[in-house]
Amino acid sequence: MSGHCENLRLSDKTRREARLRLLSIRGHVEGITRMLDDESIYCVDALKQIKAVEGALRKVSGMILRSHLQDHVVSAAQRGDTGEIVDELMEILKYR
Repeated sequence: MSGHCENLRLSDKTRREARLRLLSIRGHVEGITRMLDDESIYCVDALKQIKAVEGALRKVSGMILRSHLQDHVVSAAQRGDTGEIVDELMEILKYR
């Protein structure tokens, strides 16, 4: 990705919060895996848990996106790099 920031520069707070959320999500996914091994589990309960994980991942994604916009897109705007801003935003939209 030439021309793009290749480092994950997050504030310590954002990095810490994202990491904690991801560890929690990992535990949640492990719980869902155990549910699937239990034939007495109701399918809708498993689907609810999967939806909860999707929501939690969206929150982590939003945290990282916000950081990216604040740190990279805003600084590009201040430099007047409009082409870089458009490229960055188009890249982000692929993942949202």
